[in-house]
Amino acid sequence: MKQRIDKRLEEYDEQNQTNPPFNDAMDHYGKIEGYPTQNLSKVNIQGFPLPIRILGYFFLGTMGVGMIMVLLLTLFK
Repeated sequence: MKQRIDKRLEEYDEQNQTNPPFNDAMDHYGKIEGYPTQNLSKVNIQGFPLPIRILGYFFLGTMGVGMIMVLLLTLFK
């Protein structure tokens, strides 16, 4: 637990030193809300709690199957 906290504190310190935010809103998002302001491609999906991940996978899967069904139904109508 302590290692995880120390790692997050180091990441927070590195974030402030490497690239300062370009406005106050992004600074607020990064510090208060935890929004990844530096590189959005590095968002760790595995860091979410299990129920939220399951819900997200369910919605993405439902949308994917729905799009395939709509495509098939329009092709074979």
